[in-house]
Amino acid sequence: MQSYKKNRESKSYYLGVSLFYIGFGSVISQILLVREFFVSFYGNELSIGIVFGGWLAWIGVGSIAGNWIIKKKNVTRKFFAFLLASTPIITFIQLLIIKSARLFFNITAGAYLSISELVIFALFVLSFGCFLWGMLFTLGAKFISSDEKELWFGVNKAYVIESFGSFIGGMIFSFLLCLVFSTMQIILLLTLFAFFVSIHFLLFKYVWLKIIIAISIFVISLNQMNEIERQINKHQWRIFNDKLSFVKSVNTKYQNLALLQLDDQYTIYANGKPAYNIPNDYDAEIFTHSIMVHKIDAQNVLLIGGGFNGVVKELLKYEHAKIDYLEIDSDLIQFAEQLLDEHDREALKNKRVSLIYSDGRDYLNKNEVKYDVIILNSGDPSTASLNRFFTLEFYKQCKLRLSETGIMAFSLQSSSEYLSEEMKDLNASIYHTLKHVFDNVLIIPGTRAIFIASSHNKRLISNPDTLAKVFSSTFIPTHYFTKYTYEDLMLSERIHSITNLLEQVKEYLINTDDNPVVYYFDLLVWNRLLREDNKMLASITSSRIFISGITIVGALLFLFFFIRKKVASVNKTALLTIIASGGFAGMAINLLLMLNFQQAFGSIYEMVGAMTAANIVGLALGALLISRLSKTIVRKRSLTIILAFLIVEISLMPFIMKTLLNAHLVFLTLFINLLSGMLVGMLFGKVNKFYLSSSFKIGSIYAFDVFGASVGALVTCSILLPILGVNLLVLFLLILMIPAIAACFVLRTEA
Repeated sequence: MQSYKKNRESKSYYLGVSLFYIGFGSVISQILLVREFFVSFYGNELSIGIVFGGWLAWIGVGSIAGNWIIKKKNVTRKFFAFLLASTPIITFIQLLIIKSARLFFNITAGAYLSISELVIFALFVLSFGCFLWGMLFTLGAKFISSDEKELWFGVNKAYVIESFGSFIGGMIFSFLLCLVFSTMQIILLLTLFAFFVSIHFLLFKYVWLKIIIAISIFVISLNQMNEIERQINKHQWRIFNDKLSFVKSVNTKYQNLALLQLDDQYTIYANGKPAYNIPNDYDAEIFTHSIMVHKIDAQNVLLIGGGFNGVVKELLKYEHAKIDYLEIDSDLIQFAEQLLDEHDREALKNKRVSLIYSDGRDYLNKNEVKYDVIILNSGDPSTASLNRFFTLEFYKQCKLRLSETGIMAFSLQSSSEYLSEEMKDLNASIYHTLKHVFDNVLIIPGTRAIFIASSHNKRLISNPDTLAKVFSSTFIPTHYFTKYTYEDLMLSERIHSITNLLEQVKEYLINTDDNPVVYYFDLLVWNRLLREDNKMLASITSSRIFISGITIVGALLFLFFFIRKKVASVNKTALLTIIASGGFAGMAINLLLMLNFQQAFGSIYEMVGAMTAANIVGLALGALLISRLSKTIVRKRSLTIILAFLIVEISLMPFIMKTLLNAHLVFLTLFINLLSGMLVGMLFGKVNKFYLSSSFKIGSIYAFDVFGASVGALVTCSILLPILGVNLLVLFLLILMIPAIAACFVLRTEA
């Protein structure tokens, strides 16, 4: 009897280790795939939502498949161990497929996948790996459930262990793995861990020997993994453009950087998108002197981003200018410095230049220096991260930091001849947002329009002859830019044409932190350039979103209150509605907190693991807490209480987000994300107990939880936030929670 008890405890322990690995391995695989999608799809946060959505959807399918396997056949320990061991290999295959995405769609150099292609590709590449993770959870939950009377407790226990593994995996990734190891080295680590767990699950002996062997293999293979990764990256960029020679790549705290060479020209790609050319003298001269001619006596200049490859050198030609140059990523300068010519390197070391590693918005918040010129050179608002520098709030920050006659300037993709509807909406939103803050706005037309703004009562000069005289008086030496350049840049007809065109746009939208519409407009521009029309996307309006939401709510309420069914059917429908609604809302909140973190700290690239981990450990703690409380609190009103707290949190999201922005504390953001996860975890635990009191389908509630979260992930970043903004998004989430509340009242059991 004692031997049987000991064997049972050992078996339970090894099952726990296996479930821990399922959480640990799945979250690290998820983060690696998110980062790779970032690189392959130019850093757009849309890829986060798509990856999360596809990931969760296929995990849900896998969970349901696990139910079917349990029902149809006797699952052996060897089969379970084999599936565990195969997971990192499948993750490696998924990464290779993502890196080779252009082969599947025949995408030319410089082009990107359209939105529909991106969704189709993501759902395909995530299918087999995520299906496996979902099936493993269901099988592991079945193994760890000791008897059917306590089936719900066993599933909750599996959920907690798996979530704890995910938490550890996410935290270790953000604070250790991504800082020390390359992607292939992390894959190797997962492989050894998976084989250790699999062998350990089958053979309980020689624990320390297996650990020592795994560590030894890992250490010996580190250099080989780096070389393998280099060859894979080389192949990836050859697919991108076979005329480019891959030089090197690195993952920094904020982004992936890759260096490509074509003859004597180098290009640095940031998250897969061309960001900096070296040398860059022509563009640097055009950009810098088009702006600085309006303030040739500037003494304090603030440059936000993109100065190392020519702009700083050109700014120093204005003898009175002292330059504060901001870069958020210190590794970027080190990555590029050896490629710069002598003059650019000397410019960065000039005593009039202060190189400051800081996020532009954070710096403006904390610094009270007045500047004569603020130049934004961080790129287009093609991502939520970059959109932060084109909002009403940012322009107000700049205005506060400008001297009385100071100017701010930036460039934006545009056209000097014809603006498509998408491009017009993009430029109009930026123009009118700028006009809400500054009295004078001058647009210099071109494929990259230069916007210059000032609050001084004196209008900015647009006459090319006058500007040519001012520039000539400076005697600044240049290679490409001359006083005659103004005649080409600033034809009066073009300036008046584009200004009048944007002024005539009456239904423009102001770009704000809470309503990042420019991010969405840039997405439409990108999609149109990829040979797709935007009829479907353009048809998605805020009113139609709310009509769709109200229709869904109405249909569910009709189903609950006006159609009579068996008690079991009513309960099942109600419970699945509650968990799907909770999953949707929980994922929407999680993504809002991620984007809010990015707005506060400039990037989510490194901390996506920690943010995911915080949410997951909240899920685990919530499920664990409800498992303990359910021994004394068994009435369904506790389910209503949990939903009420979730609704309160949704209602407070605008306030929470602003508070986190002002506090600017990483720990506080992680803690709020944890609390949010706790509510969804408690909901899962409670609904799971109700459901399994009359059903033996272990993976069903888990599946509907992740299905709801999947839809939330797919639509929050790509549609709901950019179209509705934060406040209307919160209202939409509250409307979607109505059926969940109604479901609590139609439940006809008190499990």
